[in-house]
Amino acid sequence: MRPLLTLAAAALAVLARITPAATPTAPPAQGEQAGRSGPLPSLAEAYRGQFLVGASVSPGQVIVGDTYRFIRRQFDVITPENDLKPLLLARTEGSYDFRMADQVVDWARKNGVKVRGHCLVWHQQAAPWMFTKDGKPVSRELLIERMRKYIHDVVGHYQGKIWAWDVVNEAFAPGDPKVDTERGWRRSEWYQIIGPEYVELAFRFAHEADPDALLFYNDYDTENPAKRDLIVALVRDLQKKGVPIHGIGHQAHLYLSRPAPAQLEDTIKAVARLGLRNHVTELDVSLRERDGAPLDGDEDELLSRQASRYADFFRMFRRNRERIEAVVLWGITDEMSWHPLEEPLLFSEMEPKPAFWAVVDEAARPLQ
Repeated sequence: MRPLLTLAAAALAVLARITPAATPTAPPAQGEQAGRSGPLPSLAEAYRGQFLVGASVSPGQVIVGDTYRFIRRQFDVITPENDLKPLLLARTEGSYDFRMADQVVDWARKNGVKVRGHCLVWHQQAAPWMFTKDGKPVSRELLIERMRKYIHDVVGHYQGKIWAWDVVNEAFAPGDPKVDTERGWRRSEWYQIIGPEYVELAFRFAHEADPDALLFYNDYDTENPAKRDLIVALVRDLQKKGVPIHGIGHQAHLYLSRPAPAQLEDTIKAVARLGLRNHVTELDVSLRERDGAPLDGDEDELLSRQASRYADFFRMFRRNRERIEAVVLWGITDEMSWHPLEEPLLFSEMEPKPAFWAVVDEAARPLQ
């Protein structure tokens, strides 16, 4: 998940998204990588009939240069990485800038690609105006009304155009000493002002605005048993109250040695037992063992281990293809990743890495 940008960095990011020079060039139609030649295989085609494959994108990647042809061939679904987050979409109350997000959504509709909307309610990259009035914290009633209007305005703007929404993002942080929590709940401004009911309200408002959109709760570390239990309890509570929720999004930001595929598989199965869909929403695999750790090994060794990790997880996804509807990578190339120094994706400078070939090969392997 990309952290909160400063205003200066946000301005630079917007310029980068709309400046042609910032957009990588598309790979050639014919290429050779790691001893393979011929047309580059399509991830979407390789996994057709198993689950959808997607990636997060920026507007520049679908409107400038040749990358849009690459995206159209490789993916069934895309997520605007930043342009549907409240900080960029609604800097002031009642005023929206849909231009960037519209370009992504309109391109997807023209090219038969589904769109995941990310995200409506989050503790980061929120719109600060929502939480204050006259320099003081807003009342519970006013924050609920502002949330209702924001969700109605945004989801209503894209009614019938966005396939699935991450309605609430990262409400839980059990056991994290760096996060202020209460019974596992992150004490965000949403939580402190409204209480845990903010999740229920957000889902109800989103369903009112677009009854046909799929609505997801999205989080990282969903393989963590403590977080899994909180998510399952939340879903059961929402279902008991008749609140529309259709699935759980698993961010799946992975490292070279952890977590084990079976840990995430346990959560995927638990979600499916509740009758909900699973989407893997932000997949990547760092070349490091943990945040801030040094690279441990030479480049070829690290890329080989990364490729094996991707293959192992896609094998697990395939075993659960009746439970998993979509697998979305968090970016396309390492250079434009939210963590470029981690080199976590399938492409570098639009050239396929060993991990790409491992994922393509895995699609056709017999499942035991």
